[in-house]
Amino acid sequence: MKRPLPDTDTVKTAIDIVLKEAAARGRHPTVTAVERHLGIPHATFHRHYRDVIDQHFRPHLHARAQPHGNTIGTTNTSTNNLLRLRQENRDLRRTLALYEEAIRQLTLENEALRQGTTVVPLTRPAADT
Repeated sequence: MKRPLPDTDTVKTAIDIVLKEAAARGRHPTVTAVERHLGIPHATFHRHYRDVIDQHFRPHLHARAQPHGNTIGTTNTSTNNLLRLRQENRDLRRTLALYEEAIRQLTLENEALRQGTTVVPLTRPAADT
């Protein structure tokens, strides 16, 4: 014997419950969660309650959707990323300065060797910290 399907008001109440639970947990609400809440198979739910899904569930999804830039914790994450990128930039500039000095020294040594003059080793500059 088949059990009777819930009426439209019961389905709307279940949708509201699922929407509130999803919002409280910070999750995206799904029709599958409504189906599980009611204990109705997917195909049966869509066959009998398609209009309720379109009129009651979907509009709430778009109303609850937030733009990606307004999520909680974005400011903190952005600040952390900015600080990390600035530190990486400083490190890369220091490394580049060291490589520039090494290339300069090698160029001078190469020129001295080609001309047959004495190679004078240059002192290293003090490292910036």
